Amino acid sequence: MLADNALTTLERMKLMLGLSNVEDEQMDEVITLLINKASAWVERQAGRHFGKQSYHQWYDADGQQELVLMEYPIISVDFVKEEGVLVDPSRYDFAQTASIGVIYRDEGWLKAGWRKGIAYDIIRPKRVIEVSYTAGYVLPKDATEDEPQTLPADLEGLLWDMVSQAYTNLQSGSQGLSAFSISDVSWEFDKGTHAEWLQLINLYRRY
Repeated sequence: MLADNALTTLERMKLMLGLSNVEDEQMDEVITLLINKASAWVERQAGRHFGKQSYHQWYDADGQQELVLMEYPIISVDFVKEEGVLVDPSRYDFAQTASIGVIYRDEGWLKAGWRKGIAYDIIRPKRVIEVSYTAGYVLPKDATEDEPQTLPADLEGLLWDMVSQAYTNLQSGSQGLSAFSISDVSWEFDKGTHAEWLQLINLYRRY
């Protein structure tokens, strides 16, 4: 079974491998496992989730105008609270910054934290901004006519490249694969394309 975070489907992967017309349960299981492990590897490297999900998180009150959420792109915001007080949605906006996961507020977000010293300055912010929101892409396996796929094509293409190489290597005795273990979730390549994969993932990594 495909994992919730699978970045492509079994049917599409088999099409890319030229196996669309091949009915083999064991082969399908191997390809599915490779898709799941490759998807998990990509998410770990990017340090984020890609599939559309709802989140309830707390953030530092550092007084900045940009509230940078952990997950993105932002699809919708249910509410934002500062120290338990609901913020009027008309006072913030994410229409122009949804793709990078930022909720913007002209007057800035609350500044609150731990104070110390004679001047009683804030030395560390507190996590008192509460956000409930939905973010991420519609993955290929979740796409419908009413809600089509929004996962960028290059990310799905990365999965095709990774699984194609791994499947071919498994079929030919793992030549070129320095280490691979489905059970241990190990994915180490000695090919030059590995750097290209990381370069692509870097485009979707939060810095």
